[in-house]
Amino acid sequence: MAYRWEHTDAALTAQLELEDEGYPGVVEPGHAVVRFTDPATARDALSTIRTETHRLRPGARTATTRVVGSAVWQVFDGTGTVEVGSERYDVSKGDLFAVPSWAPLTLSTDSGLDAFRFSDDPVYEAIGLARTHREEPSA
Repeated sequence: MAYRWEHTDAALTAQLELEDEGYPGVVEPGHAVVRFTDPATARDALSTIRTETHRLRPGARTATTRVVGSAVWQVFDGTGTVEVGSERYDVSKGDLFAVPSWAPLTLSTDSGLDAFRFSDDPVYEAIGLARTHREEPSA
């Protein structure tokens, strides 16, 4: 399977354009996501690892989210701030950061941010222990 950047970029852009037109096309305001799946099964492309690309438009801030299972993110383009628990990091293109299981995560950006996330979410889903808690961003 090949997942080409041009198609991923177009899908992320289209989601944010739908939001601009007033349609529900994003996971939260200013935050678009593409999950990479196996076209034959519609399941994750890898059986034990979830792969996604996230795009935050300039000025976006995600809800604080806790997820059972861990994840590693790589900043593909742009700059932003990552809050993992009480730790805060400024990130830019090429940076990697890890998010332990159930650690609160918040992403924000002034200029826009594209990041690739890979996680063990499918494992926890398969054994019935997947859980997510999302808090609305504070004003």
